[in-house]
Amino acid sequence: MTQKPKTPVFPTAMTEAVADVLAQTEFPGLSTSKLEGLLPGAQLSELDPGPNKRTRLLTTLNNAQIHRGSGATLAAFINAAMSPVRHEREPQRWEQLRAELNAKLVFFGYRINERGQLAPGARASTLGEAAQLSGELLSELRRRGCHDALLTYCSEELLRQSLFHAISEAAKSIPDRLRRHTGLGSDGENLYTTVLGAKQGRPLVCINAFETDSEQAEHRGFKNLLTGIHGHYRNPRAHNTRLGSPEAKQDFHDAFGLFSYVHRRLDDASVAA
Repeated sequence: MTQKPKTPVFPTAMTEAVADVLAQTEFPGLSTSKLEGLLPGAQLSELDPGPNKRTRLLTTLNNAQIHRGSGATLAAFINAAMSPVRHEREPQRWEQLRAELNAKLVFFGYRINERGQLAPGARASTLGEAAQLSGELLSELRRRGCHDALLTYCSEELLRQSLFHAISEAAKSIPDRLRRHTGLGSDGENLYTTVLGAKQGRPLVCINAFETDSEQAEHRGFKNLLTGIHGHYRNPRAHNTRLGSPEAKQDFHDAFGLFSYVHRRLDDASVAA
């Protein structure tokens, strides 16, 4: 019987990339006890000594591969860590771990597939290629039902995985859409007051029938929402750089959910002739 050829030892850089994701301190990283619980799946008994869990995991997986002359150890550990069954109660953790692993594994020609297993994939040689091939942000935004208008305005920023600039461009999409609808050239509070505010008669753009007190109150609240978005998301990023302005992914996704809601309401809005 022909023996199955051994899986070649993976580059240390690839093992390090995996350890950086799975053993990171913040979410979605796994705790030391969870990492230790995965070891039997790779025929390992304990983590090697080290100053922190990331270094201990890297040393353990790298040394085992070299000692055994096979990369099967790393593959088995990844498959155990990414088994969907282990994350049944925390699907968000699984999704984020997969996205972060794929963003790194693409440089080595591998990916985590839909079953949570290490599999061959496209190889990237530049950061731009990696972002496009892994498609982390775009894939997650589409899964969440992100409005197509946002993807049009900031597709390049999403491919570069620049959360700071993606939020900035996405926030700009709202006033730009209103300017295109009305032909006006102002911005911010002045634009929203002119387009959505009206002391008498109907505003230039209405998100509802604007007939009852309740509808008018909702419309005014929508105008205030756009003013708040402009002040909270647009202005700070217009005057600051991305350096020293980190964006949390949860906040990023929440922002795009809010912007998508605005665009959906504008989809059904009426524009005065």
